[in-house]
Amino acid sequence: MAEHRTTAPEIPVNPANMVNSMSAVQITFEISSAFRETTPGLNPEQASAEVAARAEAQGAVLPGGQLDAIAAEYQKVSQLLAETGVRYSGTCFGTFDDDGDLSMGTVTIAVQPLAYQDTGVAVAGMTKVLAAKHGTSAEVSTIGLPCGQATLVLRQSPELRMPAEFAASGEDIPIDVAQLQAFIPVPQSAVPGAQTLVTVTFGTPSTDHWADYCELMVPFLQSLQFTPEGAPVPQPAFG
Repeated sequence: MAEHRTTAPEIPVNPANMVNSMSAVQITFEISSAFRETTPGLNPEQASAEVAARAEAQGAVLPGGQLDAIAAEYQKVSQLLAETGVRYSGTCFGTFDDDGDLSMGTVTIAVQPLAYQDTGVAVAGMTKVLAAKHGTSAEVSTIGLPCGQATLVLRQSPELRMPAEFAASGEDIPIDVAQLQAFIPVPQSAVPGAQTLVTVTFGTPSTDHWADYCELMVPFLQSLQFTPEGAPVPQPAFG
C-alpha cells in the first residue's frame, strides 16, 4: 500500500496536563494510505452512519452485527480524540484479499509527561510494571526502534462492550479487540531536555486480520521520528 509522510500537529489541551518539554516534541511518521484521520467527537449514531458510508463507498455491505462492532470501536476512538490531547488518530476501513471481509483498525499517537534521565532505565521500569499489571493476559517486551527504545504490549481482550440499547438482545455485548501499544520515552539526544512519553496504540475488533495489520504497523513504528518543534522534517529513517 502507498504511504503518507505525516507530521503530527500540535493539538491544544488542558495546560495543567502539559509541560514545556512535552509540547516541544515534533513527531513525524509514515503510515499506509489505507488510514484516514478519525473524525473527533462522534456519538454512536454518527459513528455508525460514518462507518456505513465508508463501507458503501468501497462497495461493501456490512451485516448488522459487524457494523455495530466496528462502529462501537470507531466511536470509542472518536470520543478519545475529542477528550484528550491525542496528536494523531487514523482509522482504516478496508478489505483484505484473502477473504474480502470488511475490516477496521485504529491508530492513535498520544503524549504525556514522564520524568526520566535515561530512556533505557525508563523502558525497563515500564516493562516490569506493565508485565506485572497484565500478567498472562498480555505479552510485554522491550524492543528497539530507530526512534528509541520502547515497551511493547500485545493483548486481546473483550474490554470493549456494545451498550445494551444498541444490541438486539437488549444486553451489553463484549467485543474482542486485539491491541498493540508501544510506550516510547523521547530520547534527549533527539530532543534536548525532553521529558515526554509517546504512546502509540493500535486496536482492531477484526481479530482475524491481526497478521495483515501487523504488516502495516511494523513499518509505521519503524518510521517514527522525534525532533524539536519547528525543526525541518527529517528524511525517512528506512527504505
